[in-house]
Parts: sequence; C-alpha cells; structure tokens
Amino acid sequence: MTDNKKIKIAQVVGNASCGGVISCVLNFYRNIDRDKFSFDFFTYGVSPFDEEIKSLGGNVFYIPSVLNYFKSVKAMTKLFRENGYDAVHAHLTTLSFVPLKAAKKAGIKNRICHAHSTAHISEKRWIVKATLKKISKVYPTRLAGCSRYACKWLYGKKQGEKAFVLHNAIDLDRFSSDDGRGEEIKKTFGFEGKKVVGHIGRTEFQKNPLFLAKIFKQVVEKNSDTVCVTVGDGSLAEKFRQKIKSYGIEDRVFMLNETKKVEDYYKMFDVFVLPSKFEGLPLVAVEAQASGIPCLLSEKITRETDITGKCLFLPIKDPVMWEKEIKKCLETGKYQGKTAVAEAGYDITQEAMLLEKFYLSLEDEK
Repeated sequence: MTDNKKIKIAQVVGNASCGGVISCVLNFYRNIDRDKFSFDFFTYGVSPFDEEIKSLGGNVFYIPSVLNYFKSVKAMTKLFRENGYDAVHAHLTTLSFVPLKAAKKAGIKNRICHAHSTAHISEKRWIVKATLKKISKVYPTRLAGCSRYACKWLYGKKQGEKAFVLHNAIDLDRFSSDDGRGEEIKKTFGFEGKKVVGHIGRTEFQKNPLFLAKIFKQVVEKNSDTVCVTVGDGSLAEKFRQKIKSYGIEDRVFMLNETKKVEDYYKMFDVFVLPSKFEGLPLVAVEAQASGIPCLLSEKITRETDITGKCLFLPIKDPVMWEKEIKKCLETGKYQGKTAVAEAGYDITQEAMLLEKFYLSLEDEK
C-alpha cells in the first residue's frame, strides 16, 4: 500500500433503516481517520443515514437482500470486483457468509465476519441460525464480534476466544447525565413532573415487545406518577399497540419516533428496560449507562454489558418482578456513568483507533 492510498473497506450492514448495527458502524466511520480509511456501505435500500455517509466521503450501494441468495451474491460480486476493496467487513452475523462468499468470488483477500447478536431457541429461525453457524467460518479470513459472548456463540468456544472483539463504543460527549436537560425535555413531551421508564429498540421478536407491554402494564397500574416510553418501529409495532390498548393504558404508554438525537431520550429516562430474548452486546445499554440511567436487562443478555455495575439482569417471565425492581431504581435515581464506560473500553475515539490497527494488520498480512 502506498502512503497516499486509502484502505477501502466494504461494510455490509443489510437493513440500515433502523437498529444498532448501522448506528455502530457509522459511529466508527465518524471517528476513524478518514484520510487513511474509506468505508462504503452496502444496504438493502434508502435509509436516514445515506446523506451523512456520503458527506463523510463514503458511498452507499443498495443490494438485494441476502435472503435472495443468488441475486445478492451476483450483485455483490460485481460491486466488490469493480470497486477493488482491501477488505469486506460483513455485519450480518449468521448470514455474513453470503457477502463473504461474494467477496471471495471477487478476489477480495481480506474477509471479515462480525458477530453482532446471538439467538434464542424459541425464535422461529433458531434451526436456520444453528445450521448457518456451521458455515460461518468457511469464507472469512478473520473473525470478529461485539462481545466475547457473541464470538463464542457464532464461532465456537475455541475460535471465539481468539476472535477480535470490537466494543460497540459510543461518543461519550453525547451521552452524559450532568447537563440538567432531562426535565426540560420531559416538558416538551408533556411528561413534566413524571418519572419515565424507557425502552429503545426495534419492535421485533428479539426485543420481546409483548412482554415489554406486560411490564408497562404493571408499572402504570402501580405507579401513578410514571409514564412509559418505547422508541423504535418494527413488524410487531401494531401488535404492541393493540396490546397496550387492550390493557387500557394507551394514555400512559407512548411510542416515539426514532431520531438522530437519541441522547435526548436518554436524558429524560429515569430507568431503562431491555427484556430481549437474545442480544450480542446491545449498544443501547451502553448508551443508557453512559447517561447514568439504572438498567434492567434480560438475563439472556451477556453480563459483559454491565459496565458500570448498575445493571440488574432479570428473567423474562414475571412482569411483576420487573415492576418491583423498576420502583427500586426510581427511588435510587441516576448516577455518573461516563467515566466507567470510558474506562471499560467503550469510548469511540479509543475503539476507532483499535479498529484502525486491526485494518492495518490486514495489510501487514498481505
């Protein structure tokens, strides 16, 4: 590589309309040295992030869903070959074999599989995912993941231990509990004088929205000064909405739109809940802790998530238990989490440098 040649990385993220994966990868692109590295994003269609990616110097290519296997492989092979990437970094977990097969066909020597999540046995796609895990190591030349837990789940214990772990790091200047704007933001939403129990996540099976609705029912029935907020859309959004309506609590539970200024939501939350059926290492829980919010998380989520010691892991069976712990958290209040999050390796400026070293190590191996 010559000194004036950027290292070009194809970042295959799939669905970029919402979710933590696109947010995570774009966060790294904002903070990596763009004089040395160039990212192109491969997504399934137009997203709210396209313009920012282009403004940072990247390109956005729309590809067929990898579920349309042959069409997707053909399209990506052509694009990878035409653009001459130094590496293809696939963020589709068990489905990463699709872009990585295309990368191999295109002659891309560096092919990275990245584990962003795990799975749950009750998931409809459990058998499919379990099967795909077996071929997750066929096409990549390097293995990576957002947590050691996610790496072991996808690659197996032995290779998972050796995989490169890149924390889902955040811009700590955005997430802070000490700017005093929480009450002001509550007022703009009509929550003045209220406690706010918040959740951020796609309304999909993984995030367990119908159990979340049960938690919210317990909270609003037993805490008159509290409202509940969920942020994020998805295929189960209407079912969630109907469940809330059937409980008769639609005047106390609010579904808010996603925003690029997600930090404002955290500032008004007093407790954060994430009753997921499975995760890798959820970015939202890192953001919540940096914002100083007590977190109640599903016991299915890796304990690596507890960066500040302020997370409690609960079984996703008893909403009454969740309500009792929420009440305790409301009484305890917020804390300063920024320093602990930084020291644990979740400062994006530091992790971006680690990613740079990782990409440079690929060049050294050529």
